[in-house]
Amino acid sequence: MPDPNPDSESSNGDELSPEDVYETMDPLEPYTTDELARRLETSKGLIWSFLNKLVGEDKVRKKEPEPNRTIWIREPPVYECENCGFEFQVKFLHPILSSVRLCPRCGKQLD
Repeated sequence: MPDPNPDSESSNGDELSPEDVYETMDPLEPYTTDELARRLETSKGLIWSFLNKLVGEDKVRKKEPEPNRTIWIREPPVYECENCGFEFQVKFLHPILSSVRLCPRCGKQLD
């Protein structure tokens, strides 16, 4: 069972931040708390608290498909078109086609 106490001992908990957890995750890829805790070599409780903070900032989505099982999904970044000001997310559907980013409203290529 995950340790719900974010203050529990960890090997590098003092050095980690929610942003470190966010950067470890690939956009739209599902992760478990345990998987991220192992990858970052820290406690599940610390990861749990960081992920919930990221959920509050709308950077990560939380799914609970069944009791005691949580899936965390990093949202893709939001882009703003310099030409028309439209805000949108680039969702990676194909590795080559997603490498060119165009504004869906005006068609301007993004840098």
